Amino acid sequence: MAADGSDDDRVAESDDGFVEEYEFATEADVIDVEGETEGSVAGALAPDAEVTPGSPSLENVLFVALGVYLSTLVLGQMVVGSAVYAPTTLATITAVVAVGSAVCYALFARSDPDT
Repeated sequence: MAADGSDDDRVAESDDGFVEEYEFATEADVIDVEGETEGSVAGALAPDAEVTPGSPSLENVLFVALGVYLSTLVLGQMVVGSAVYAPTTLATITAVVAVGSAVCYALFARSDPDT
């Protein structure tokens, strides 16, 4: 690197016309939807919609349990190899995920949404 801060390599010397610079958001970057201005801000799609607590549905619990089960199998296969697919290991993983999901569903379905 030269004393003035410029690089001395051949790639830096070749000028292909590319200039790297940051552009700030302009009026063209803002989306106007039916008179409402929206941008890339959290909550911009429904800023006035109220979020209310509720109990989980059985479908949501099964979807999350399936995701946990598959993630456990993939991560287990990465760590211990094909030993994770042994029948006793699969049965243990299945039982732990099923019991854990059932306990969480029972706790969250019985709990008061106002707490």
